[in-house]
Amino acid sequence: MHSIMSLFTVFRRSVETFPRVLQPFRSYVQLLRPKKSKYRKMQKNIRAVLPAVPEGPIPKPELKFGNYGMYALESIRLTAAQLESARMTLVKAIGRKGLKVWLRVFPHIPVSRKPLEVRMGKGKGAVDHFVSYVKAGRLLLEYSCPAQNTAKMGFSAAAYKLPIRVAYVEKQQTEIEPKRTDIQL
Repeated sequence: MHSIMSLFTVFRRSVETFPRVLQPFRSYVQLLRPKKSKYRKMQKNIRAVLPAVPEGPIPKPELKFGNYGMYALESIRLTAAQLESARMTLVKAIGRKGLKVWLRVFPHIPVSRKPLEVRMGKGKGAVDHFVSYVKAGRLLLEYSCPAQNTAKMGFSAAAYKLPIRVAYVEKQQTEIEPKRTDIQL
């Protein structure tokens, strides 16, 4: 019995002396990425990258899930890290109680990058991050929270994290006609 325990402690010490594998810098944040895709790498879509200048005023998008929303006033290639940073800031500013957030854009386009100080050639680089092409007027996220003043405060905090100009939109309150009970048949 004693020899088995001593063997186990020797084995444990030898395992702990091996160098540990370094984790990537952003390992604590689970960034948005597709679970599965048909092709691992994708070519650049030049027309989607170039910002389209909208003619005239940008119409306000219609909210489908939440009471408040944030939409883009410019076209951009929005990364998963930028979108997640805006969402986390919104949650911190408003608080989790009574808050629901719906992301209306999803970064599904892979962007590859070669390592630093690597010579030209030898194929395309590995997938580095995922992006989403956002055009002007596109709804980025919707959220619902109990108070309007905290919704605007959360919007301004989240808008600061994004590299484009964004606008705030509220759901229009429709008046419900009271039911008439005095109608006789």
